[in-house]
Amino acid sequence: MINLQGLILAGGQSSRMGEDKALLSRDHRDMFAYIDDQLTPLKLDKINISRNASQIPRLSSYQVIADQVIGQGPLGGIHAAAHSIKADGLLIVPIDMPFITTRDLQMLINMGRLQCKPVYFNDCYLPLFLPLNDDVRHYLNDVVSGKIQRRSVKAMCQHFGAIALQPTHNDHLVNTNTPQQWHQAKQYLAQLERA
Repeated sequence: MINLQGLILAGGQSSRMGEDKALLSRDHRDMFAYIDDQLTPLKLDKINISRNASQIPRLSSYQVIADQVIGQGPLGGIHAAAHSIKADGLLIVPIDMPFITTRDLQMLINMGRLQCKPVYFNDCYLPLFLPLNDDVRHYLNDVVSGKIQRRSVKAMCQHFGAIALQPTHNDHLVNTNTPQQWHQAKQYLAQLERA
């Protein structure tokens, strides 16, 4: 795979959280900065953001990709990226995973490059290594046009025979969608700092 780019999914409404998940503070940096810090050592050709450009002004150094079809969830952001950038593959990471690490993401890349298939962690369909080819782009078109009714990353992975990896640390795959989940994540981070 020649050109592998990153895609940070940060375009959700954060309705359950009640505030912008990308701007939640994690160890003196917001979640956008944390995820960016995990992606940077991977030497991706580029990091893209699925988001409304006006939401975080400092994103000017990244390509910000707005959904072409609104209301499609994560697949809407993936669809827009697949049709907006020239890449052979995407490493897709959601903004709401405060424990994901560079090492975890490298595992996905290594297996994805080896097998040329989508790769995710068991029972956790994001983050995801996704090869970009005509079949994937057509599938995403069919999702946003309504031809495919099962509009989920899980269904896409199943359709393309994705590979599920066993994570080295299950707790790295925790995502935070509510204030309670974020509070628990902050408590866990505080415990790690004291250890």
